[in-house]
Amino acid sequence: MAATDYATTLATLRAQQSAQSLSILALAEPITASQTLPPQLRNTQPRPADISSNNASDFESSLLTPASLTVDLAHYKDLFSKLRFSYLEQVTKEKYLRSIVGDPPLVVSHDDNLALEQKLAVMKIDLKAKKTEVDALVVEIQEQARVLAARYDAVNDGMQVLETVPTELERLQGEIEALKAEIMEKTGTEEGHTSNDPRMNMSLEATEMALAEQQAATAEIDAQIEALQRQMPGKVREVEKVDRELADLERRRNESTRLAMDGRRRREMGGRDEIEELGRWYRSSEAVLRGLLGVEG
Repeated sequence: MAATDYATTLATLRAQQSAQSLSILALAEPITASQTLPPQLRNTQPRPADISSNNASDFESSLLTPASLTVDLAHYKDLFSKLRFSYLEQVTKEKYLRSIVGDPPLVVSHDDNLALEQKLAVMKIDLKAKKTEVDALVVEIQEQARVLAARYDAVNDGMQVLETVPTELERLQGEIEALKAEIMEKTGTEEGHTSNDPRMNMSLEATEMALAEQQAATAEIDAQIEALQRQMPGKVREVEKVDRELADLERRRNESTRLAMDGRRRREMGGRDEIEELGRWYRSSEAVLRGLLGVEG
């Protein structure tokens, strides 16, 4: 049901966008048509050729960027300023020549100039007020355009979200079902029965506290592991030293065992025990030396 609602909303937004284009020329078309067409032709239907030309213009305007429009606007302002100066110059020259060559010639007195200057001053004040009003209106239009552009971007982002929400919901629903199945498999409970593990029925606060305690215990264990890892090189060296000593003792033990077995075998075979004789000789030599030196044993 939710997927159907999302699809309906997305289709409605698509239809609204296709019904009303937001290109600059398309938005300005009603204004330009009302200014250029006669009153009796303003409500007539456009011709197919006009529609095709408008579509081409819309395509060209879609390639424009705010930066390019700003550059074009500055260029046209400079151009129209130059054209205005040239127009005023030509009109002034024409009026001056007509006043000279006219029959009878037009003679302007000082009073006429004063009257014209007063009228011009009033017109300048009126023009300045209108310019101020137009500038304020332009600023307001620009601010409103920024707001509308932000809303338009938000709508586009929302449409992208609407396109991905149904699949995302299906994926999340699948993950939920998989997790439920895994929990039931681990706990051995069936759907509709609660688990005997009290941890599965804890509240959110209790779960967060238990999680914090578990994280603290894990951090303590990690610290102990890190300390043991720092001690490991020294312990390894000690173990290697003990291994070397143990190997030396093992070698001596094996050598002593071999000599003892050789001596036992010689005695059993009735032969001489060279080691025993050597020991007796050492003991007798020790006794002689003690007697000569007067050292009591």
